[in-house]
Amino acid sequence: MNGDNNERNKIQEYQERYRFWSGKRISQLSFHNNLLLTLGIAAIGYFWKERDSVYKNLIIDFDSSIDCKVFLFFVGIAILFLSVLSGFLLSLSRLYDLRLTANIALTRKRLAEKEVNLEDLPVSETGFLSSIKNLWFVFWNYRQYEITKTTIEANKSNKKSLQNRFTKLRQKSEDLSTSTWALLKCQTVFMFFSMFFLIVVLFIK
Repeated sequence: MNGDNNERNKIQEYQERYRFWSGKRISQLSFHNNLLLTLGIAAIGYFWKERDSVYKNLIIDFDSSIDCKVFLFFVGIAILFLSVLSGFLLSLSRLYDLRLTANIALTRKRLAEKEVNLEDLPVSETGFLSSIKNLWFVFWNYRQYEITKTTIEANKSNKKSLQNRFTKLRQKSEDLSTSTWALLKCQTVFMFFSMFFLIVVLFIK
């Protein structure tokens, strides 16, 4: 008996630790995203304002030689835009991932109340491009994936249909989780390289 209690206490302790560090992870993700978004927008404004120190009049002539300073400046600005865009998409992905996760938790509660048992069937891992595409699908038509109380009532006698809806909901949540972390990497890498190029521009005479 004491052994069973100790085992349950350990499981409860590990569960509490997981919840604590999951909360920390989400908090740090949001902080990192907001910080890079703020720095990115501020950097775009600053460097664009200082463009007169890079070039006076922009003339595109394919016969002339490439001005490295101007080239690096526009490459840096373009990559900086990609960093900011990744940050906005990350915020959107995180928002809808939270909505889907909340809906999964609420659906489990409603199913338990109706004494309907569904399996947590395996969901597939999604690549980066597919996860971005799925982000667009969820953003454009979130209601298609949401399971409401009415949905459960209408499909209570059709367990297979309800199982398919529930698995599809969990799959979309997994897709957005993939896109969230992938976009965070993109945002960070783009910010690093854009700052590298733009700082180099400042030192080119």
